[in-house]
Amino acid sequence: MARKKKELKWNVCVERNGEFVSYNVFDHYSFDEAVRKDFKKYKDDFDAFADRLKSNAMYYYWSKCEWEMLLSTWPPCDRYRPKKVDVYDQLCLNWEQFLLYTWTTLGGTLKA
Repeated sequence: MARKKKELKWNVCVERNGEFVSYNVFDHYSFDEAVRKDFKKYKDDFDAFADRLKSNAMYYYWSKCEWEMLLSTWPPCDRYRPKKVDVYDQLCLNWEQFLLYTWTTLGGTLKA
């Protein structure tokens, strides 16, 4: 009997067809598989897993136009320029929580 994968869910905001929508970063098949593969390899080394998770997040979501959107003020004004934000930037806003969530949900333990 095949073991059921533990569901990982971490939502970010992305733009799709002119709308802002919620997107689970683990719905990206290659990212999800890379994270799970690295967890199996580094399940006894939190720091190595953390480095690999950051590397995977950068590889799949950093500075790629399909994962970018522009944030601007409303109403628009000349004083503030729109800022490009991608999925990687959003992950970094709560990086420690994202890392701990991923580690513990996959079965990693934290030492006191």
